[in-house]
Amino acid sequence: MYVNLYPGKQLRSTKRTVLLIGLFLVLGGGYALLREFLWMDLFREGWALASGAMVLLGLLPLAYGTDMLHFKDAFFSMTPDRIVYRLTLLGTEKVVEWQQIQELHITEYVIEFMLKGGNVTKMRLSAIQKPDVARHVSRSIHLAALEQGIMINGVKPSPTSPAMQV
Repeated sequence: MYVNLYPGKQLRSTKRTVLLIGLFLVLGGGYALLREFLWMDLFREGWALASGAMVLLGLLPLAYGTDMLHFKDAFFSMTPDRIVYRLTLLGTEKVVEWQQIQELHITEYVIEFMLKGGNVTKMRLSAIQKPDVARHVSRSIHLAALEQGIMINGVKPSPTSPAMQV
């Protein structure tokens, strides 16, 4: 199962917002920098440094908004062997092997993978922008964990047996 967490329309909207933020910072910082160098009688070093920092800070979102730098794909992928996900466009990809999972704690906003060896990996469902997609991901992990026989919220699933015997 593969779910793209940022479909095309949503990604374009995010890029446009990031582009506008970058333009605001670059143009505002550039104006303040020009004002310091050309129009002010008294040169203020602190203001000039802050204006320059604002211009430099605005170049990063401007680069992402114009596709000079590319966002990574935000996705969720689940196979019988592992779970792979990246919830944000700038985040890191996380891999959780089903064999390493000892227990799951599932809430409305977070899924905690309690791994063998005592490590904990958290998947923040609140980072997924669409609530229906977050519920779908949560339920898919829940059902797959039941099939794998993994303890969920402190409850061990019972062995599978047919619902009706003939």
